Amino acid sequence: MLYQGAIYPDNRMKNIILRGVDPAQTVMNISTSELSVEPNGYLPIMLGQRMAKSINVKQGDVFTMQWRDGNGAYDARDAQVVHIMQTENSTIDIGNIWVDLALLQDITRLENEATMLVIDKSYAGELPESDWKYMSLFALTKDIREMVEMKSSGGSIMYGVLMALALLAVFDTQVLSIWRRRREMGTLMALGMTRVTLIKLFTLEGGLHGFFAAVLATLYGGPLLYLNNQNGFTMPIDVDSFGMVLPQVLYPSYSLSLILGTTIVVLITVTITSFIPVRKLAKLKPTDALRGKMS
Repeated sequence: MLYQGAIYPDNRMKNIILRGVDPAQTVMNISTSELSVEPNGYLPIMLGQRMAKSINVKQGDVFTMQWRDGNGAYDARDAQVVHIMQTENSTIDIGNIWVDLALLQDITRLENEATMLVIDKSYAGELPESDWKYMSLFALTKDIREMVEMKSSGGSIMYGVLMALALLAVFDTQVLSIWRRRREMGTLMALGMTRVTLIKLFTLEGGLHGFFAAVLATLYGGPLLYLNNQNGFTMPIDVDSFGMVLPQVLYPSYSLSLILGTTIVVLITVTITSFIPVRKLAKLKPTDALRGKMS
């Protein structure tokens, strides 16, 4: 149940949303069981660590909370913070106060009323003969999926740019290698090696360079990837301002298909890039190559 209200911590007013929840619920991954305490003269409430920090309260503090009941009359009670929960979802944290559902229905005079029903993700089907609109997890995460797809497109462009720069470096290296070894190539052709065999030889050499580079990258990159997977990336303090739910620490996931796929793509592209400058050897005359001349 969602209900609008206001709180007055340290003589300051702040508009909030009262969220009624069953303390015995097991659908949401938050510790709502802390709300099942005796009122003891105060209205027991629960809030998140971000909300507690923003209004500068801690567990056990008491402040006034105000709302309008179902009849439109103003009402107020002193509320006591019985628990401060840790949650990664800022949507249910900032600007929200959690109250026992039965107690919230009582103080607002809205018995047997609810704003939404939260169901387990294993539920499948519609609510029969009801005005409730069923929203699946797929529909509720539409904005997040669209954002991920947009970021993935941008990441693919950056991946292509970095790959192009790497292949350009390989291409320049191969061109320089051919220019410096033109006498060697001319000698091989003068000794009877055909142009096709020579092209295959230097293309294979470029492919082996890519293979050994992959092995070397594995030796120092493997431990780094493992450490990143274990320790994660610590996000900045203002991560909540990103507009989406993000944990304080992000743990990357490197699948076997991702690693093997990237390695195979790099090896193939490096081999192709090595072949392009070597094609010029098809027009190379042995006499010109022995004199160090490129036709």
